[in-house]
Amino acid sequence: MALPFEMDLKDKKVFLRIGASDFRRGIRGMVSLVVGAMDLKMDEKSLFVFCSTSKKQIRIVYTEGAGIWMCTRMIRYGTYPWPMNSKAASQLTVQELKDLLVDPVPLEHLRARGKVSRMELHI
Repeated sequence: MALPFEMDLKDKKVFLRIGASDFRRGIRGMVSLVVGAMDLKMDEKSLFVFCSTSKKQIRIVYTEGAGIWMCTRMIRYGTYPWPMNSKAASQLTVQELKDLLVDPVPLEHLRARGKVSRMELHI
């Protein structure tokens, strides 16, 4: 499993924003969450991971060179099991981030709204 961007994740820190984030914000809004609400500094050694209010999307924001990247992953069925309180998590390991982004998404990572009676694979 590879992340959707080509970068060496060795010596990277992964910060997870607890609770839901408003994805109507653009890249500047996500950076303002990192600098303002999370009180962290944007640097090339850090990745910042956010979850949408519906818990169906994850965004990763990181700095590379003179610019900032924002990657989004959306799932169609179920939701991500995202921590909603500050005791649950705030920093992930690189392996935990890879496990969260594995494709296809494991069923234990999804919380369906109702009983799942049939799964379809669309290729």
